[in-house]
Amino acid sequence: MFKTIKDYFENLLDGNAANDKQEKTLELATAVLMIEISLADDHIDERERDEIKKQLMAGFNLNEKEISELIDLAEKEADHAVSLYEFTRLLNDTLSMDKRVEVIRNLWRVAYADSVLDKYEEYYIRKVADLLYVAHSDYIKSKHDAVD
Repeated sequence: MFKTIKDYFENLLDGNAANDKQEKTLELATAVLMIEISLADDHIDERERDEIKKQLMAGFNLNEKEISELIDLAEKEADHAVSLYEFTRLLNDTLSMDKRVEVIRNLWRVAYADSVLDKYEEYYIRKVADLLYVAHSDYIKSKHDAVD
């Protein structure tokens, strides 16, 4: 099990793999945002956890063990995070607008996984969408897409 982000990167990357490091950083930032949404109502429902795993597996080339370790690390990071900015900044710098809208769509999927949309989940997704410079129309469309 990884204890720190440094352990996570050192274990998964060799010293000169900049593209791999960027991909792992994206994975972690995305996972932390998903964990933050699932914690917005003060607990992670097992259905939310399953949805997080599903979305991470669909979005990244990771096996079950790597996904579990990534989620555990993301939970620790979410506990220590001061703001969402540190995670969204990385996504803004790296992802296209279409990919950022996909992140929002996946956050909606996590929020809806337990069949209850908490007002705090919606608040956090709106906040992340604003930090990712996602247009309100894309925010609303991604919400509807996640439900369908």
